[in-house]
Parts: sequence; structure tokens; C-alpha cells
Amino acid sequence: MEDSAFSSPAVHVGGGRADRFVRKLFRLLRSRTQRHNQHLWPFVRIWRDRAGAICGFRAFGRSLPVTPLRQGYDPADVTMHLILSGPSVAQIPYDRLDIRAAMGVNGAIALARKFDLPFKYYCIIDQNFVRDRIDLVREIVSRDLTLYVLPEVLRYIMQGIPQESIRCRVCIIELISERAYQRSAAPSVLKRMAAVTPDVQLLDAKQGLGYSFDAALGVFDADTVAYAALQVLISGGARQIYVHGLDLTLQNGLRFYDEGQTPQASRLARNFAQLIEPSFRFASAQWRARGVSVFNLSPISALSADIIERLDWQTLLKE
Repeated sequence: MEDSAFSSPAVHVGGGRADRFVRKLFRLLRSRTQRHNQHLWPFVRIWRDRAGAICGFRAFGRSLPVTPLRQGYDPADVTMHLILSGPSVAQIPYDRLDIRAAMGVNGAIALARKFDLPFKYYCIIDQNFVRDRIDLVREIVSRDLTLYVLPEVLRYIMQGIPQESIRCRVCIIELISERAYQRSAAPSVLKRMAAVTPDVQLLDAKQGLGYSFDAALGVFDADTVAYAALQVLISGGARQIYVHGLDLTLQNGLRFYDEGQTPQASRLARNFAQLIEPSFRFASAQWRARGVSVFNLSPISALSADIIERLDWQTLLKE
């Protein structure tokens, strides 16, 4: 087991100002190819197994068990519901839908306050969500589910929530081009990876866009958690996925749940045409080629029906 952390003592972050100082110091000490590690150093240590997967995680002097990816997903879950937080979700009466297993992302857990939803899996890739909505994250980690997170997300969970309150299983995923405590992958590296495995499909190596059928190798980031979550589900064995709340639109607000006076920021308007839409268009062709069906239940989705097939959620009502 390889210790992949930088040599540095673990120090607790005293607050926002101290945190910003540490990140500024990191940027002064390390090159731009290490910039994605600024939320890890010096608070996190990781260990990798022989295949390169993170198998040990320690933050602020506390270790948290890591569940291997191959053990995190139940192969029986070939039909899955991916529940996002777009405003269209508020129109769905979940007590009238027959859902056997679901993956939630970010604030979707707020639905559990009203409906008995079978959140068997969860995915969070935005550390800002953890910092802004620690109340919702506390609800997520207290459940009997498998949580898929990036290393920096887990760092903020462990910083903000007592270890005895974390009752879920934790699987660590990484962005394929920004692995923890490694340099960001150059386009040539991504091209070599894609050349040796059909599980990595490249759309644009320079922009770091593509699709991964093997979450153990890493996932691609299209600036939306939905894209990473779909890679995790299909990598695990899902063959039919119903996606809820994939609105990707600024109309009627960004999320179905109350965000209070300070809603979480979104880069949706800036990145939809450049990153999100091209990535989903590329990925949908990859899914279909492997016999995977993905249905978009959002009637107001910014993604056209030729990218992801539309389906009226009312067709899923219990008879």
C-alpha cells in the first residue's frame, strides 16, 4: 500500500480565512498542474493499492474506511433511478412511483423529508455543496447507502461532520485527468489511456472531455454531477436509467429545494454550450452502442430529445 500524501503534518482548518491562506500558500509552492490538490494539502493523506485505486484515506488525523468500487454497487441493480435537484422534480409525486433503487445527488436528499425514497446510492463531486449545505450532507451520510465522492469532497465531509455520524459506505472516485496528489493529466496521457482501453472514450483530449465506462480508471467531468453519476451507475452495471430533474436550465430557479437567502452558485449558463451539451451528446452515443438505455424525465430539459430520449414520468406511475 503506497502512501501518496505530501510530507506535511495534518492541521485543522480554523475557519474560512485560514483555509484560503493554506490554498494560497499551496499555489505558491506548487505548479498549475497540481492546482486541483489545493483542497487536500496538508490535511489529507491517501494510500493507493497496486492498481492505483485509493484504498486508504486519512484527514485531520482521522482515518475513514474506504469501500472498493467493485464492492460498492449491487450488480442486481440493472434498473436505476438517478434523482437530481432540478426544479421539475417538485412536480413528481414520488409516493405514486414504483422505484426499487435510486441514486441521489447533492440536495436530492431533501425529497426524503416528504417521500420514502430508496436512496441506495449517492454521488457528490462538488466540495462547495458540502461547505454550503452541510445540513443536507449530514442527512446523507447518516443513512445506510453507498456514497461516491471525490477526495476533496470527503475532506470537507470529515472536517464538518463527526466521524461517528458518518454511517454510510464511502467509495472514492477521481476525475480521470485530476487524480489526488498527482499532476493533472496532459492531453497526450489521456490519448495513451484511451488507446489501451475501450472503456475510456475521448471527445476532446485538450479540453479533457470524454466518457469512462470504468469508474475505477476515473470519471470525466462535464461540469455537472449528473455526468459523473451516470458514469458511476453504468460502470457498476446499470443498463436502464431514468434521470429525474435533468433540467439544466436557469428558468424557474436552479433547484427544487429551498436554498434560502444565499443559493449555491452555478456555472450552468457559461458552460452548457461549451462543456455540458457536447459531453452528453457524445456520451449518449457511447451508451447506445453498449445497449444501455437512459431516459430523461424532465419536460423542460435543456438537452434535446435527440441527445437523451424523453419519457413522461407519468408512465412510471403505479397501476
